[in-house]
Amino acid sequence: MKNRLFRQNRAHWCSLLPAGVLLIASAGICFVVGLSPSARSNQYAVVTAPWDSRIRTAGLVSEAGGTIVDAGGMANVLIAHSDDPGFVPALYRAGAWLVLDPLQLHGCFRLQHATTPATGES
Repeated sequence: MKNRLFRQNRAHWCSLLPAGVLLIASAGICFVVGLSPSARSNQYAVVTAPWDSRIRTAGLVSEAGGTIVDAGGMANVLIAHSDDPGFVPALYRAGAWLVLDPLQLHGCFRLQHATTPATGES
């Protein structure tokens, strides 16, 4: 009796698996599309692998031909600038995981303004 009940419960949960996978995939796609940079933007939040250092992330931005504007609260997030329309594809070729709109991303990754060493102001 106990075995039969366990199999029925397991079958019930297994039938919900495709819906759960679809929900997670949809939410991820909405997140990426909603935060994608617009065509008129020239600043981008560059997100690399979570284990990448700030130096590795900065090298990736430099390799793609951009300049660093600001740093995020995490080592793998930088704000980059470029007027080149091919900059975003170059970032992906260089190894970026995501390239997002920094204004919309501001609250998500706790982006901070870098301070200038001479004055301590942002």
